[in-house]
Amino acid sequence: MNATALDGGNEASSTLARRLVELGRMAADLASAVTMDDLTETITQRASAVMGASRAVLAVREGRHRLRTIGTHGLTPDMVSQWSSFDIRTSMPITDAVRTREPVVVTNVAELLERYPELEDAAERFTVALPLVSPTSGEAVGAVGFRFDGEHGQLDSDELSVLQFLTDMCAQTMLRLRAEAESADRAARLEFLANASQALAESLDYRQTLRQVASLAVPTHADWCSVQMMDDGVLRTLAVAHVDPAKVQMAKDLETRWPPDPNRPGGAADVARTGKSLLIEEVTDEMLVAAARDEEHLRVARELGLQSAMSVPLRTNDRVIGVLTFVAAESGRRYTSDDVAFAEDLARRAGLAIDNADLYSQTRRVASVLQATLLPHDLPDVPGWQVGMVYRQAGRTDVGGDYFDVSTLADGRVFAFVGDVMGRGVDAAVAGSRMRSATRVLVTQDPEPAALATAIDRLMSHQPPTPMASAAYALFDPAHGKVSTVVAGHPPPLLLQGGSSRYVVEEGSPVHGIGIVQRPAARVPFPVGDVLLLYTDGLVERRGESIDIGLKRLQTAADEMLGGVTDETDLDDVLHGLAEAVTDPDRHDDVALLAFRRMV
Repeated sequence: MNATALDGGNEASSTLARRLVELGRMAADLASAVTMDDLTETITQRASAVMGASRAVLAVREGRHRLRTIGTHGLTPDMVSQWSSFDIRTSMPITDAVRTREPVVVTNVAELLERYPELEDAAERFTVALPLVSPTSGEAVGAVGFRFDGEHGQLDSDELSVLQFLTDMCAQTMLRLRAEAESADRAARLEFLANASQALAESLDYRQTLRQVASLAVPTHADWCSVQMMDDGVLRTLAVAHVDPAKVQMAKDLETRWPPDPNRPGGAADVARTGKSLLIEEVTDEMLVAAARDEEHLRVARELGLQSAMSVPLRTNDRVIGVLTFVAAESGRRYTSDDVAFAEDLARRAGLAIDNADLYSQTRRVASVLQATLLPHDLPDVPGWQVGMVYRQAGRTDVGGDYFDVSTLADGRVFAFVGDVMGRGVDAAVAGSRMRSATRVLVTQDPEPAALATAIDRLMSHQPPTPMASAAYALFDPAHGKVSTVVAGHPPPLLLQGGSSRYVVEEGSPVHGIGIVQRPAARVPFPVGDVLLLYTDGLVERRGESIDIGLKRLQTAADEMLGGVTDETDLDDVLHGLAEAVTDPDRHDDVALLAFRRMV
């Protein structure tokens, strides 16, 4: 043996010895790691540097069929994004290592393409993938893979043994860190439930308390948390919480532009109907595509970055009154059945608090509410006008939140409005009465419908009588033969003019209660003989039916019954017949209907 060969052998032996020593040190560091970042940095960055690997990937099992990448070395940003999560059934060395729980060694590119032909990269390489196996269950909890570019040659058996020992230590450390995290998570959950229970018990305003609970859940237990309450059989959002206010507004805009389909399976409405919790461990892009109404809807949904979600029912006794939803996004959290149990515990406590608060509130306020003048008994006598009114309560005792009024101004103009607040029962009736009173006062300051709607928005922003309210406003100006209308999340006024009818609306606008919104007024001619109808949604809505069908039904009936109205017609009688013809026979909502006809 010549001296050159001897020197080369000594150098190789020295390099191998240094590698083994360094790998041994890393194993010790892994055993003492206190965070997952420490673990991933050691097993990918440091191990790659010592072994001369060009790339490294550390992936952990997530559910039965997925692997999630938690650490990389040498990958481009696009590759990191592409392989952030992948199906364990995909054929590649790292997935085979997990499925077989055995090391996978591929010595060259020819062998790689023979065993994994779908891997199109033909660069010469040496690849090794080692499973992370739980010492207690024997199951693979993940795997680590290394790639060595060029003519690397096979790893020495001692190197493979030390790498295997390193991955075993990685698996044990990972399981230890997970156990510590789960223990801390259980303690945080118990603390959260205790704090939430205290907040729920201290206040009888359960709506405000639920908003507080939603805020408390973010970001410790969710990136998003929403509370939805049943309102006349429809889920309406009471609160949305996220650490970023801009994202809260984005979620509200999303719901306003693309309201969720209550009949679509697999959503919050399904939870409300069935009373069964829903767990979506992973929100896939396929789910977003299936749920999107159009390309813009899909784009916005993707921007939210949803990863996992769960929804649980809010109950009082045996009745579902709402839905509590937790969503994971930027945190990368994945919900499990344990998380669902935690959310159900929170929902159960909230349901009890709601039941107690509701019973107390109803009992305490019923006497004063029944004595209040919730609605005008008689409309004012307006010279030169026919004004008719119908109000029908859904039940003998179940009061709602409809409100309306008519007033004459000193300059001869006539102002009218109808509205509907969120909810039913005594609270809704009180809120409706307060909204009516506030509107009457604000009319005296500026009766223009657009200005009045803005004033109501401002009131709702500072001292809201109710979380949400819809309304329609009309200002009649007989001197100029005009009527101006504004709609705030309310069914549009119906105008009968010249033997035909049409709905008067400039453009759709949201309900009061979501901030100050600019609502343009629709201004149309209103000569002698014309009729304008204002009404609440109880007149046209029916369960399981599009509101467009109800609006068409009203328009057809109005054309028939109001087309021949004269100065001698009793408008109240006609409106009673109209309401009878249009309203749902199984009425679940109050009905308010006003009609205005100019005679001179």
